Amino acid sequence: MLPSTICLDIHMAKSTRGHQERLKAIETLLLWEGQVSRPRLSELFDIHGTNLSKDMAAYAELVPGNCCYETGVRAYVLTSDARPQLSEGKFHEYESLVGTMPAEGLRAGVELLTTEQHATAISYRPFSRIHAAIREGKQLSIEYRSLGNPDRHQRTIRPHAFIQAGPRWHLRAYCEGAEAFRDFNLGRISRVLDPKATSLPGPEADIWWNTKIELRLVPHPELTSAQSRLVRDEYMGRAAALVFEAKQAVAKYIVRNYGAATNVSKEHPPQYLLAVDKPETLPPRTFI
Repeated sequence: MLPSTICLDIHMAKSTRGHQERLKAIETLLLWEGQVSRPRLSELFDIHGTNLSKDMAAYAELVPGNCCYETGVRAYVLTSDARPQLSEGKFHEYESLVGTMPAEGLRAGVELLTTEQHATAISYRPFSRIHAAIREGKQLSIEYRSLGNPDRHQRTIRPHAFIQAGPRWHLRAYCEGAEAFRDFNLGRISRVLDPKATSLPGPEADIWWNTKIELRLVPHPELTSAQSRLVRDEYMGRAAALVFEAKQAVAKYIVRNYGAATNVSKEHPPQYLLAVDKPETLPPRTFI
């Protein structure tokens, strides 16, 4: 039986992949995070730290123009002229490495095909600047487009987290113009300037981010008894509900990913097999 409560924190199993794969991983981290260090690699690979240091030194020797070692941060840092050499420089490589996407196949001769492909059009240079701003607690100036304002316009934000929601990635940040915390679709960011020092509020002030709620998904009440049992067996391991302890800020993405109804009087089966249990008891505007 599946557990009735699902934890949303992603814990990636460490890998013992070979030397060449680790070199590619080093390049991927450099491109997308702007730097790579032994502690960061230790989070991904079950390899002795000395060997990881040798891997980084080997990459720096193999592709000398892509990185340089900075003693202040004790890491190899991406250079301004860096280019993909061992990787394609594609976002799906970073997704796969950090554990948010399935690996290519189940290995051992078993094929795996997934429709969970990313829909985030962003390159490694702006992404690494965003990553650095989060890491260093700094603000950014970005060019952004939204449905409300589809023309490119400038926003000043202080980002503090990434949200991977299905095929799309979002950025959780304080927006100076809105004077509030907002989610920004990474695919709608067209330009990112270098991070700067900031006095804008940080993650400790993001109430929705720091508020945990219990989100329960149940079979849609309009299903028959037999249909409800089928849905419980499929989604819940025969438990009464699929239960998430989630940040209020990401609850809407969970609901969208599962295609759950939030208003059962307007959202009906078969399009909606699941429904949010007692949505009226959750904080206002949770699903907006």
